[in-house]
Amino acid sequence: MAPMAVAVTTIPTAYNFLSFCRSPSITTIPLSPSSSMSLFSSGTTSISPLIYCGRGDKKTAKGKRFNHSFGNARPRNKKKGRGPPRVPVPPAPPKKDRFDDGEVVKIEIDESLFSS
Repeated sequence: MAPMAVAVTTIPTAYNFLSFCRSPSITTIPLSPSSSMSLFSSGTTSISPLIYCGRGDKKTAKGKRFNHSFGNARPRNKKKGRGPPRVPVPPAPPKKDRFDDGEVVKIEIDESLFSS
């Protein structure tokens, strides 16, 4: 079996703000500056061996925020269960107020204060 090549390329200065992951791929990109310039300037050549990392990656949290999808960055396995069903528990009785002593205070309101 032939060893897998790692795609490494020199990126022109206009593309320095992009970050790329190194991923194993079958094809390699030429490393000479003139051929890499022609690679990025030609419209028919695809950049399939390069994989975005960060904003363009749909499997990272930053990529999810960039695409406004708000999904899980690494979704969990759907085939995995949630465990045994929980047994319903009756609600807990209300807690007693520590400051309640059971005393009722009668309040008298003078109505003459409210009439003008």
